[in-house]
Amino acid sequence: MLPDNKTQALNRLKTVRGHLDGVIRMVEAEAYCVEIMKQISALQSSLERVNRLVFKNHLETCFSEAVVDGRGPEAIAELVDAVKFSPALTGPEARLNGSAVGEASAAPAHAE
Repeated sequence: MLPDNKTQALNRLKTVRGHLDGVIRMVEAEAYCVEIMKQISALQSSLERVNRLVFKNHLETCFSEAVVDGRGPEAIAELVDAVKFSPALTGPEARLNGSAVGEASAAPAHAE
């Protein structure tokens, strides 16, 4: 994994781990179900952001190398299989820049 992507992924995953511990405490304390649900949704969103970052890293590294080495069809099949159940990556609002719709962009927008 590229160093910057690795650092970002680890930081986000460690944040998710802390957040998950908080949700576990909420369940143990029998917090209001709707509040628990909101926190679970927030966790899912955080994990989707990490998944997009790992996906971007894969495109920049392993996938690109496979295409250059003439293994494009296999790399495409592997990638399609890996993302088929991830609407954050494949849904109509998906973006490859590591941010979701409504979230601060990872890179500045370019004017055309």
